[in-house]
Amino acid sequence: MASSRRIEKINNLLRKEISKILITETEIPEGNLVTITKVSISTDVRYATIFISILGKEPGQSLENIEKNTYHIQQQLNRRLKMRPVPRIKFAIDKEERKREIVERVLAKLKK
Repeated sequence: MASSRRIEKINNLLRKEISKILITETEIPEGNLVTITKVSISTDVRYATIFISILGKEPGQSLENIEKNTYHIQQQLNRRLKMRPVPRIKFAIDKEERKREIVERVLAKLKK
């Protein structure tokens, strides 16, 4: 069981490295923006869920491309990170981000 400080460091490291991989090696349709909003790692440091937010015209296509490349992204992490075990990753849409967007839209309407 890892300490909370170590888990926090690993979360930040995964966010940074996966961001680099997504930018350079994953095909995202033009006009879409993919953001890693949160990384959640298990206490035994074996599994990690990468929460993403996708903005743009074709969010489904972006998510599909990312999910197709999960194995490749995992391989890149295994090569880049000098830690063992490297957590097995999976991607999920951050639903909390969508809720925040809705609240912001409602607040913007109320201001008008």
